[in-house]
Amino acid sequence: MVKQLIYSTLFISMVSAQSVWYNGNLKGIEELTLELNVKGIEDVVWEGRLSSFIELRFLEHDIQIIAEQMPKMVVDVHIVDSRVERVSSFLVIFSIYNYSISEPMYYRSMADTLITKKLMTSKIFSHELMGQTSSQNLYRDVEKSINQLISMYLDQWYRDNPMRPVSYTHLTLPTKA
Repeated sequence: MVKQLIYSTLFISMVSAQSVWYNGNLKGIEELTLELNVKGIEDVVWEGRLSSFIELRFLEHDIQIIAEQMPKMVVDVHIVDSRVERVSSFLVIFSIYNYSISEPMYYRSMADTLITKKLMTSKIFSHELMGQTSSQNLYRDVEKSINQLISMYLDQWYRDNPMRPVSYTHLTLPTKA
């Protein structure tokens, strides 16, 4: 009897579950500012390579990376590189921030026909990946994680912008010899 109650509760909660919290937040975003924060490794060349890679992935989908504007994409990379132990760890956090106002302020500004100046910065999209790997594969696995997070973002971005055609410029077809 208890098992049936637990199963029915789980089933009802899954059926009535809310959609993802960031659903619809990415509508109309075609320009982003990029902020890349790498902690744990001092490798300026690799950081530049990561930044270029991120920009190119977004340019493939006609999303421009510009300077000093909202919305802002923040990519935080935390690395614990252990040359002594066999396992190194990393955490990649991918977040998008944008301006917002509270609901009461929105309704108050509608009633007063005034534009509010009390804007807040809110997180409108966020995902993170944590992993462990060897020191030799650390850079490669962090790059794969960033690529996976960008793919998750782009998937949601196309769901929120359905009229935008999907870009396939990054795909190449094999040529016959």
